[in-house]
Amino acid sequence: MNLARPLIQLGQNIIAGTRAALFMPVHLWCFKSSYLQIVLLLFITLALTFLDDYLETAPDNVFNPYGLGYEAMLYLLFFFSLSLIAYLNSRLNDLNKLIVLFLSIAPVIWLGTMCLLYLSQQQNFLTDVQASWSVFILYLIWYLLIVFRLIKRFFYLSVIKAVVFMSLHGVINITPLFLLPKEPLWYSTQISNPAIDKYKLVDIETAYYSQAGVLKKTMADIYPGRDNEIDLYFIGFAGDAKEDVFMNEVKAAKDIMDSRFGTLGRSVLLVNNVQTINSYPLANRYNLAASIKKIASLMDKENDVMFLFLTSHGTEDHKISANFPGFQFKNLGAEMINTLLDEAGIKWRIIIISACYSGGLINTLANPNTLLITAASADRASFGCGHDGQFTYFGQAYFGESLKKTDSFIEAFEASKQLIYERENKEGFSNSEPQLRLGEEMKHRLLEFQKQLQSNKSFNWAYTKED
Repeated sequence: MNLARPLIQLGQNIIAGTRAALFMPVHLWCFKSSYLQIVLLLFITLALTFLDDYLETAPDNVFNPYGLGYEAMLYLLFFFSLSLIAYLNSRLNDLNKLIVLFLSIAPVIWLGTMCLLYLSQQQNFLTDVQASWSVFILYLIWYLLIVFRLIKRFFYLSVIKAVVFMSLHGVINITPLFLLPKEPLWYSTQISNPAIDKYKLVDIETAYYSQAGVLKKTMADIYPGRDNEIDLYFIGFAGDAKEDVFMNEVKAAKDIMDSRFGTLGRSVLLVNNVQTINSYPLANRYNLAASIKKIASLMDKENDVMFLFLTSHGTEDHKISANFPGFQFKNLGAEMINTLLDEAGIKWRIIIISACYSGGLINTLANPNTLLITAASADRASFGCGHDGQFTYFGQAYFGESLKKTDSFIEAFEASKQLIYERENKEGFSNSEPQLRLGEEMKHRLLEFQKQLQSNKSFNWAYTKED
């Protein structure tokens, strides 16, 4: 096989592509189309990407095979967009010519973008982030103008139609850059990942042995129950250290319960988070058991109510995640929670669980003296984790909005259920289907508690211990 001719044609295509990319006069017949040229041009564009990723991460880098899958997806979308445009213009027979046209402009665009990036690193007016975005925007404008020119001339289109097809090509090829998780072909072994590195700063041994003191200090501030009153005791459990939203949610829930439902001085937080490792007890089985046991010793078990709020990730086998990298905690199941409450002699229980698949814990936890509320049914996910905000979807609706408007936990659930339903529909999520199970005896206890709240609106439930 004579390799000279294909290589000469490859050079002609790159020269023609360069002229097209620089908006210089060029005839379509200057491009030499064939399937071999498509293969050669593809090889060049992939090699440029390979080189770019390598230089960006050198010298301490390793090859990332998952990057090939990412590149394959981008090329698949590229070919799909050109095929769709050719089909809509009744020119599928010329698809190979169109592909050669677009691949031929890649080398000069790559080189031009590298020059812009280099220049952006030499200036002092913009931050690194601003400079990167500026280069990307310039690249995007440049590329789309080239696409407009090529499509208009190749299909002999009006300006309006050329703009439409240019936009179609841009949406299909540019949007995935923001939606798909980027996988480079090379990655540096020296790159610091803040999401992982923050756990390296935790002295696991010191934190482990200091837990007894942190827990003791926390429980020392809990007030005992009062005669002839229904006191509500709140325990917030933020189970997963990897996302701040769980920590933020229990803190916000505690504030609402303290201010509106009389738990000030009778509330405890157990939190898995780097930020609070020295100030709050960790959210694990041992600390939950110790907290429940201590509160049980202070409360009037025949009158007072335990409010247990668990927020974390949930598993499909209906467990609540207790996770802090570096520690080995066991997830919480319904049987474990029941055992802890039963052994402490807690009679009246409000258990609220903000987690995926949390409805699967209901049947085991339900009894005549318990109110159970879950963020999702047994086979549904709930939403709103994965960020550093204050609430999950359920937490926002229930604690952030509904409980601020009513003294009834039941009415708040019905209102929040509707809010969640509307939000999930608006954002295109499958409905999580929050669940409620109310024991017959607990129904009467809650009515008494609600009457007590309404008759003591101006009363400060917390009081100062006697010396």
